[in-house]
Amino acid sequence: MIQEHLPLESRVSRLTVQSLRNLCDAQNVPGAANLLKRQLIGFVMKSIDHKVLEDFCRQQEDIYFAENMAKAIKWAQSRKIVALDPKSDYTIVNAVFTMRRSDGWEVYNVRFVNHTTDDVATSCECVDSREKKYFCPHQMSVLVRCLSEGLFDLDHWTGPMTPEAEELILANVLRRKKKGRRLHR
Repeated sequence: MIQEHLPLESRVSRLTVQSLRNLCDAQNVPGAANLLKRQLIGFVMKSIDHKVLEDFCRQQEDIYFAENMAKAIKWAQSRKIVALDPKSDYTIVNAVFTMRRSDGWEVYNVRFVNHTTDDVATSCECVDSREKKYFCPHQMSVLVRCLSEGLFDLDHWTGPMTPEAEELILANVLRRKKKGRRLHR
């Protein structure tokens, strides 16, 4: 659902070596154990039915999205982690994602451009977004902050989303926001 517009080989190349080997084992396709990733991708593309590969990629992408959305909801609560440019609005959002790691700081610039109602163009400087074309956890954090501050409405969000992630947002961000409004009345 999220990345189906990418060519299948690109989607397969984003999978880990272990998940590709596990898929081969599950499909009873011998010969994957000693292959390096580049060889393994070609082997999988030739050896496994493309419908099976598409389904497997979709499942893995949905898992990636749901797991990272859970982290993003937590991170988005902190203005120290997700800083929105005050000039941001529903058409252009600029943000900086900053997190302290054991080996230094992780800092990424994130941008959403929403000039049409058809789609939202998103970007982040991280490897997952730049090279793998994922809607990364940094972008998810910015999305959650935008939703919680009312810049975007979940019903009108045309960017990447899964039903599981939408449920997480509804339960942990928007419902909490409504409870907060009721308490302040």
